[in-house]
Amino acid sequence: MRQTCILSIIILGLCLAGHAQTTQPPVPTNLIGQSPPELQPRVLLTWNAPAGHWFFKVYRSTPDTMNFQWIGISQTRTFEDPAVSAGALYHYAVSAVVFQDSVFREGGRSKIATVRAYGLPPGPKGIITGRVVDDVTGAPLPKVRIRFFQLMAAVNRGVELATDAAGFYRAEVDTGSYLVRAEEVSLTAQLPVHAPEYFENAAKPENATPVRVRFNDTTRVNFGLRPNTPAPYAYISGIVTDDKGVPIAGAAVAFVRPIQELNTLAATTAITPGLGSEATTIPGIGYTRGVVWAGFTNTSGKYFAQVLSNRPYIGMAAKDGYLSELFNNASDPTQATIITVRDDTTGINFSLTKHAPTNTGQMRGTVTSPEGDDVPARVILFPRPKGGDERPAVFVHTDSTGVFSIEELEAGSYSILAVPYSEYAPAYYKSGTLGAISWLDADTVVVNGSPAALTITLPPLQSGGLTSISGRVLAANRAALPGVRVVARKGDGSIGAYGLTDPTGYYSIDAVSTGPLTLFVDRLHYNLIQSPVTIGQNTYSLTNVDFILSTTYPTAAEEGPAVPQETRLYANYPNPFNPSTVIAYDIAVSGRVELRVYDLLGREVGLLVNGVQAAGRHAVLFDAGGLPSGVYFSRLTLEGSERVLHTGRMMLVR
Repeated sequence: MRQTCILSIIILGLCLAGHAQTTQPPVPTNLIGQSPPELQPRVLLTWNAPAGHWFFKVYRSTPDTMNFQWIGISQTRTFEDPAVSAGALYHYAVSAVVFQDSVFREGGRSKIATVRAYGLPPGPKGIITGRVVDDVTGAPLPKVRIRFFQLMAAVNRGVELATDAAGFYRAEVDTGSYLVRAEEVSLTAQLPVHAPEYFENAAKPENATPVRVRFNDTTRVNFGLRPNTPAPYAYISGIVTDDKGVPIAGAAVAFVRPIQELNTLAATTAITPGLGSEATTIPGIGYTRGVVWAGFTNTSGKYFAQVLSNRPYIGMAAKDGYLSELFNNASDPTQATIITVRDDTTGINFSLTKHAPTNTGQMRGTVTSPEGDDVPARVILFPRPKGGDERPAVFVHTDSTGVFSIEELEAGSYSILAVPYSEYAPAYYKSGTLGAISWLDADTVVVNGSPAALTITLPPLQSGGLTSISGRVLAANRAALPGVRVVARKGDGSIGAYGLTDPTGYYSIDAVSTGPLTLFVDRLHYNLIQSPVTIGQNTYSLTNVDFILSTTYPTAAEEGPAVPQETRLYANYPNPFNPSTVIAYDIAVSGRVELRVYDLLGREVGLLVNGVQAAGRHAVLFDAGGLPSGVYFSRLTLEGSERVLHTGRMMLVR
């Protein structure tokens, strides 16, 4: 990914300054560029270079080879250039650099790689042009991203570009109707200087004015962006102790943006959030994005952090020899307490537990894409329960290349979940294949000594739509469930988007494209729900898409036998209902389960469950939105040791 932070370069150089012998940086070879056929055009570069303590400078020239300019730095042998225009021709070269004897030494440049950025396929075209200015002062706004979303199209072939120094833009697009959005990009927790908007003066796509593009015609679309009010700073303070209350000096403390916020930004702005000054390595935790403050405790174990007020954060602390921890004694980043800082805040304390001194093992691995690309991620190890005892999770972050390592890990059996920062969906470890969406399909890894290195392969996200799906996920006793992953899988098997419930059980999946998909609702030790949903054209939001999860074994929150004595379909609740109701059922033996809904004429109107489920109590939400009032029937089919069928009667009253 593109790295332009000069401070990171200097820090990297200082880390390499210890090499006394002068080394001439090599000339990179086999520079290859490609531009994948995607909604937002970009250029991907790869090259070869000998092993060594190098970083690489990337140069670009357009439209000829006479004007090369330095555009970025990479610490790996890959680089992504997102600042390209569809159909334009670009030339690239790469050099290696090392910091020695207090100076930077740059080697020769590679051979030139020429790439044409992906452009729209042949067909009738028109022009959209306009200008973006400050809504108050009228001053032109340069480098504002203009995004085009084509309506009523099977594939959204819109493009995006940026305004020039005078605030102007011009785009050639397919004929048709578009929603046009202007947005400033902020890679930090600070709000952009101006609020984004759709044409014309709309904050949401459902309120936007469509723009009609005709063959060989020019349509003018101007924007006046409203300035945001800068947020003031606030201070957070606390103390880090061990589990006996003894202060720990030199412990690393960090406040980072929540996973939910980074997910939303990645989906709705089509950028990689949390980079630049927000990407850093936290001792004891690993490479982290979205860091708004990081520091260390003093000799009294205290810390003092400065952050922007009225923003949500996750607090974490770590120290060598101790288990890393999130605020409020949480050990799972997906279930972390989210702190919203309104004013100066005290008492954000951490209590770290020492690593187990005996009976320990190690865990090492790599998080990658299906193509073998590095995927930085959070890695969470969930211990398999010992009887009724559920031990806390253990988490660590990979480094910037997707490699992770955990020492002094308690011996036992684990499920391993990797949660990336963006561009990929979270998945559990599954040997030799793509990671599993659900923990029920994940491999169990036994830690006892030093295991072989693991590879967790994450599925890429294939988003690009404008629809938002939101709702809440609750336990059977109606308690909010944080850390539930709601994954939207398209009909072709690709992952369109995913959301994560916060401490209130609320989730939001953004940038979902139109068409049929299946929502997978999953959390460790809870039964998986699969719910089919169809996103219609010009549908921009689906709200109150709620789910109820039941546990797969008894907990303090849900009493009852772990395995029901018989398969049973319960009466739905509420009944009558409008527009949704909960259908609960017991499964006596594991097997393939189907739960379908029919109208009085025997026509199927909903497929709520279709897959293998473990024995236990399950519950699923039936949303009858769009259906007329009347009587409906639910039918539960279980194919285990024998075929079992049950039916239930439901009344929809509007």
